[in-house]
Amino acid sequence: MRVQNRVDRSLTAADLLREETSAWLAARAADGRFRRFGHHFEVLGAILDGMLTGIRQQLLAVTGATSQAAYARCFHLDASLSTVKRLFEWYAPKYDQRLDPLRGPVLAAADEVVRSCWWQPFDVLGRRPPAGPLPYLDPMFDAFATPRKDVPRDLVDELVRELPIPVISLPAWAARQAWWLVVAAHETGHLVMHDLDLAHDARMVAGDWADEMFADAYSVLMVGDAAAWMVEELQHGLSVDTLYYPPPAERLALLADPASSGLLGLQVDGRPLRELGQGFDADLARRWTSALAANDSAITKVRSRAAARTLVAAGVAAFPSDPEGVHTRLLEKLPLCGPDGTMGAAPAAPSLRELTGELTRRLL
Repeated sequence: MRVQNRVDRSLTAADLLREETSAWLAARAADGRFRRFGHHFEVLGAILDGMLTGIRQQLLAVTGATSQAAYARCFHLDASLSTVKRLFEWYAPKYDQRLDPLRGPVLAAADEVVRSCWWQPFDVLGRRPPAGPLPYLDPMFDAFATPRKDVPRDLVDELVRELPIPVISLPAWAARQAWWLVVAAHETGHLVMHDLDLAHDARMVAGDWADEMFADAYSVLMVGDAAAWMVEELQHGLSVDTLYYPPPAERLALLADPASSGLLGLQVDGRPLRELGQGFDADLARRWTSALAANDSAITKVRSRAAARTLVAAGVAAFPSDPEGVHTRLLEKLPLCGPDGTMGAAPAAPSLRELTGELTRRLL
């Protein structure tokens, strides 16, 4: 009886966590503020449910020759349950920033800027992209505009790295200065490099600085001159030259002439990166710059794939004339940009089941 009572305590905790995660996923999937992330919720739901099912099955199998052995096994499984909860709690607040009155509006805009940059090369290739990035605002934003790895370096860290849901941290000050969403073009470049399997080729061209140089070159394709403004502003007054970051002068030289790096010639299915990143219209960006600064109605026909990234680039050029007004107008217009659809696609069912099984085995 003692062993059964101990097992029941752990089963209760597992069932409560399943109820919590299931209710959260159902509520978010039904909320229009999360409409771009239905594929994310498919992935999270499958993996969290698979892990919790695995823990429950292990608990039901607990017998043990002694109560001490049974208690020890339950303790181990409780630790696994805690890992699942921490995994859920790492992701949930990043989505739930969209429920916040201050951060919600800017993230509605950020979702479209990221989606505009993310889908671009896959559109040209005729592919549906994998599960796209989850943008969120990070108060500890890295001054060099790189995605932060702010999870503990333990099993939760490993699980986050394996889940097909990348995240993009954006500066918290974008909640008051929406033109800073331009950072998303660089951040998305990091993910595009890996999801198009260009990491090896990029390193052959750019060496240890390949990650940053690729993201810089990609950001120019996405947002034009605004990419250089972002890097110069973030690095102004700093001297950075490390294994992974080129010196600021070299980064700015690349941003001024991205073709000089050789990275724009990298190919996927016979198409060079410069073609995969097409779509930015500098003339349209200039017209929208004037419209943002003057608060006129010239910003129309924004349903194209490139609209959001073009508009945020216009915001960078326009904000000095009227920062508050440009911020307000970007938050009004950016959520209207782009075609219907989600940020990407969930993995195929067989591969998702395989991933769920592998992560559950690692957990247990």
